[in-house]
Order: sequence, then structure tokens, then C-alpha cells
Amino acid sequence: MSEFLLTRLKKRRKKGLPIVSITAYDYFTALIAREADADFVLVGDSLGNVVQGAATTVGVTLEQVIYHTGIVCRHFPSERVIIDMPFGTFKLDADETVENCARAFKESGCGGVKFEGANNEDLFAVRTLTEAGVPVLGHLGLLPQRVHAEGGYKVQGKTEQQALQLLREAHTLEEAGAFGVVLECVVPTVAERITEELSIPTIGIGAGNGCDGQIIVMHDILGMLPGESPSFAQRYAELFTIAVEAARQYSQDVQSRRFPADERQPETAGRYGGGAGDFEPPPGV
Repeated sequence: MSEFLLTRLKKRRKKGLPIVSITAYDYFTALIAREADADFVLVGDSLGNVVQGAATTVGVTLEQVIYHTGIVCRHFPSERVIIDMPFGTFKLDADETVENCARAFKESGCGGVKFEGANNEDLFAVRTLTEAGVPVLGHLGLLPQRVHAEGGYKVQGKTEQQALQLLREAHTLEEAGAFGVVLECVVPTVAERITEELSIPTIGIGAGNGCDGQIIVMHDILGMLPGESPSFAQRYAELFTIAVEAARQYSQDVQSRRFPADERQPETAGRYGGGAGDFEPPPGV
């Protein structure tokens, strides 16, 4: 069994080692996260953007995130997989939040849940879930599920009032039992102050280098989709461009009858005939 998430994060924070996190949504991305030895993965509601191609995450359903989280848990240590609660499954009613989170935790087989905000209903849910044995990761700053109400994607903590509010909310989440807090698009100096004052890890995304760790959307850093990534997401590859070129080459080879080549005639049914199973990387990978 893999090391449990909370134990792993506490050790890294105590040693001053940055926490590495990334999103995953399926077999392919879970394998990448595993080979990178991420400390934990988040099955984000960002699947609405990068998997479903929607403009926002609002349309993602609870059933969809449970489905995708179950896949990831089969190919990345499930104890270190966090499920992101989608719009409409929390905040409206504290008891319903607890019920939805408990269902997602149980049915997906993951190691914890995450939801946005720190109002009274959220804090009640954090306390109740923590007492019931469900680890909860908080989320402050830019709340993607509130982009319509906020008028877009905006950096948070620009004014002293906003900064103090974020600091108060971070403390209340810690007091309620959250094991960590994601700080999204928070002014770096504010994120650093929050990190210094809390005794639980902060995980930044577009919040500077002063947090205990970082999380990023897999598709953004790998260039898996066309168009620009967020300004804070450094691209390490351009997989979309490579994949398109490969598919075009395949198309050309089929049309010119270069594919399949005689020497590539199958001797067995291949991995799909017998099921993909678990991936074993080739030597040296």
C-alpha cells in the first residue's frame, strides 16, 4: 500500500520539501502523474474544460467526477487521489454537502475531497467530514465555480481588505480540520503570508513560489490542447502539435497504402484484445 497522503504531506512540509501535485482525469494522465511521482493528484472539475471542451466547469456532474476519479484510482495510488466536488454539490446546504462528499469518497475509492470556499456551510461540512474520516482539502482565492458571479477570472488579494479576508478564511479552514488549502490566483505576497501563518500545507496555482507546494493542470504544462495556457503555467512540451502531425502522417500512409506495412502484420491480438491491464514502463523509463 502507498503512503497515506496526510502522512506524506506532513513529512514534506516538516522537511521543507516542496509538495508536487498535478491533475489527472483518466488512465493516460494517471500514468504520467505516477511516473512523475507526484505527491498527490487532483481529479479536477477542470475536466469540464480540458476533457469535455466546455468554457467553464459549471456543467460537470457528480457522477462524471466519480467516474473519472475511479479510473485514476486504479492507476495512481488511491490514497493520494483527491476528488474535486463539482458545482451544485456543496455550499447550498451543509448536510447535502456532507452527503455528496461522503458518496464521492466512497464510490470513487479516493483519498480525500476538495471543495471551494469557507462560508459557514462549508466549515460545517469540513468539520463533519473530518470527524467522519474523510480528509478535506480547502480552496481559496479564485473560485472557478464562481466566475459568473465574479465577472471573470481575477487575481485575488489585491486590496488589504481582500488579503485579510483570505487570511481569516484560511485560518477557519484549518480550525475546521482541513488538511491543506489550495490558493488559486492569489497575490504572491498574500499567499506567502498565509503559508507562514498556517500549520497545514498551502498548495499554490498562480499564487507565486511562496506556498508549500504547487498544483497545475496536466494539459496546460504538456501542451495537450491548442491555444495558450494560463500565464502561470509553464509549458514543458507541445503534445498537441506532435499528436496532430502523427495523425496526419498516419492518414497519409493509409491513403498511399504505406500502412500497414507487411512486416507489421499482427501475431497476436495485442493489448486491447486481452485488456489494457496495468502499464509497465519499458526499461530506463
